[in-house]
Amino acid sequence: MIKSDTTLAQIAARFARHDVEWNRGAYVIVDRRTAHTIARLRPIPDTDRFELFYWSNVKERWTTFGNLGRMKLRLDSAHEIVENDPMFRVQRSR
Repeated sequence: MIKSDTTLAQIAARFARHDVEWNRGAYVIVDRRTAHTIARLRPIPDTDRFELFYWSNVKERWTTFGNLGRMKLRLDSAHEIVENDPMFRVQRSR
């Protein structure tokens, strides 16, 4: 029997316009129109918070969002950033 992932269900409900998948230690947010992964949410153990990553075409890797290093975001805050920051609309060059 496969254990249900309640966190995945919560993220999918919040990011209703996107697909959400578990991949390599993080939840990935996928644009349904283009099938591109636009963000990664890595859960911070023993909390209800996440670290948000965006794809950096300059660094050619996933990079922590924010100028001050690792941000511990609640799901609502992460959703607001992904929906409103143009950085999450940039196409990956890979």
